Amino acid sequence: MKKLRKQLTDDEPASEGAPEWLQTYSDMVTLVLTFFVLLFSMSTISKEKFEQLSSSLSAAFMGTGRGGVYGYNDGTVLYSVKENTTGDILEDGEEAFNEGKSAEIGAFTGGNADKEAQKIEDFINEVQNIVEEMDLDEYVKVIEDDKSLTVRMNSVILFDLGKADIKEPGKETLRKIGTLIKQLNKNAVIQGHTDNLPINTMLFPTNWELSTKRATNVVLFLVDECGVDPVKLTATGNGEFRPIAPNDTEENRQKNRRIDIVIDKQ
Repeated sequence: MKKLRKQLTDDEPASEGAPEWLQTYSDMVTLVLTFFVLLFSMSTISKEKFEQLSSSLSAAFMGTGRGGVYGYNDGTVLYSVKENTTGDILEDGEEAFNEGKSAEIGAFTGGNADKEAQKIEDFINEVQNIVEEMDLDEYVKVIEDDKSLTVRMNSVILFDLGKADIKEPGKETLRKIGTLIKQLNKNAVIQGHTDNLPINTMLFPTNWELSTKRATNVVLFLVDECGVDPVKLTATGNGEFRPIAPNDTEENRQKNRRIDIVIDKQ
């Protein structure tokens, strides 16, 4: 027994520190913790993306975005714009621009802002003259907000139901308005819109195709017949997803079947 104890004493002492199994266990716990932190980070990012997607869809389908151009708000129509071009009132009852502020802005911009505003005003006046001369008050409107000017044309004067070819009477109206758009020389988006009645033909399987083709044909007409710079034009099809009235009556559905020429005022 003494000899055995002596042999044990002569052996090298055991290494100090934690046992090997504890180090392995610690590594595993660290990896598991890292994995769950990664999962938590991914779930947080997904939530933010989901909220952004929800807001975008809400703006597109419910008309909650971009200055009230969409939704059930018709905006400020042409005749109101002409009658109320000065003295805008803020919500708190104060005047939007007093004489001193107007002079300050004019000095800063060197008169460019006034020139652009006059061009917009002249465009509105000319469109109104066309509407009155052609007795189109019911079918053509001009809607203005802070950033854009929209010429809204009811599709009844441009297209037959379910078709995208521009009718001859509609070409005359579009040609006159297109000439003014050329003179204005600003970027514009031609938006095609339909009602929510489904369509399924060889040419137009859905309202997406119909609205896009109508907008494209208007763009081509403005370029070929009116000389508008194609660089400044964009065609979009929106189908039935941006209505300006509920699709509950034929009258309201006809309001939703339209071409919106949205002109950038900047």
